[in-house]
Amino acid sequence: MRIGILGSGFMGGTHARAYAKVPGVEIVAVSSRHLDKAEKLAAEVGAKATTDDRAIIEDPTIDAISNTLPTNLHPDSTIAALNAGKHVLLEKPFALTGPDCDGMIATAGSTGKILMLAHVCRFWGEYGSLVDFVHAGKLGKPISAVASRLSQLPAWADWFVDPTLSGGAVLDLSVHDFDVVNWVLGTPKTVYARGKEARPGLWNDIQASVDYGDANGLVEGSEFMPADYPFSCGLKVLCEGGVIEFRFQAGGASVEMGGGSSLTVHEPGKAYPLDPKPGDAYDNQIACFVDCVREGRAPTLGTPEQGRLAVRTANAARESMETGAVVSV
Repeated sequence: MRIGILGSGFMGGTHARAYAKVPGVEIVAVSSRHLDKAEKLAAEVGAKATTDDRAIIEDPTIDAISNTLPTNLHPDSTIAALNAGKHVLLEKPFALTGPDCDGMIATAGSTGKILMLAHVCRFWGEYGSLVDFVHAGKLGKPISAVASRLSQLPAWADWFVDPTLSGGAVLDLSVHDFDVVNWVLGTPKTVYARGKEARPGLWNDIQASVDYGDANGLVEGSEFMPADYPFSCGLKVLCEGGVIEFRFQAGGASVEMGGGSSLTVHEPGKAYPLDPKPGDAYDNQIACFVDCVREGRAPTLGTPEQGRLAVRTANAARESMETGAVVSV
């Protein structure tokens, strides 16, 4: 299986290193706007470097592509890759808008190629074990879910601070948590959100209440944390018979800087740890995509429908912050 990677930034490197661990997978080429950046990653994983994304997309020897380009470039590059006969693993968020998501979904359908979203929390062991535990009904029906993600502004690329390219933290950061809460509670009905802009249109601190009818979700996201604050995330689900909670705090400003986590079930009169599913989240995600391509089957995690719903929920939150109104998803 021959892979091309669009983008040699933080996520491009993360994908490349995960592919390099999979037997029978060859990384053919990696791209970047800056040749020296592509060359550095290419040397690490035994690939060739290019500044031409289309050269990778149109290479007939490449079977599948990881698309880690900036969000605003997702639709054109993904549609081109699908039409060129490539399977695509697309880094989150799916796109800046719902219609952009729909265009990629339609192309995947017409070409018969696999399109999978890299929503890594769905492959993170603690998140997966927590959601499975809730869905098994061991604590009764869920009442509420609270998800959080706290960090500094991403330092590895300047496009994150342009809302026309990234969507700001509401879409680029908190889309993880909108997806996770949707995973737990289902399809949302409405969102009411408040927040703070770093500058006009760039919502980088948000609190969103998501109505699911029989349950409620709360999402907190911020990129306003001070320089010495460690990256932190978590998910707490209150059910009729107790609470299950996951907490993670990195050893530094970025998620990959080690750290510690806990996954705990609290029932009346007792509390006990729950074992997470094994494996590194990024390795699990890449292995899932490779297996789907090799076996010719659609993914059940990171599906285009899940990715589109996360984008719609995040954009409803952004609209709510802009208008002060409750917004339908």
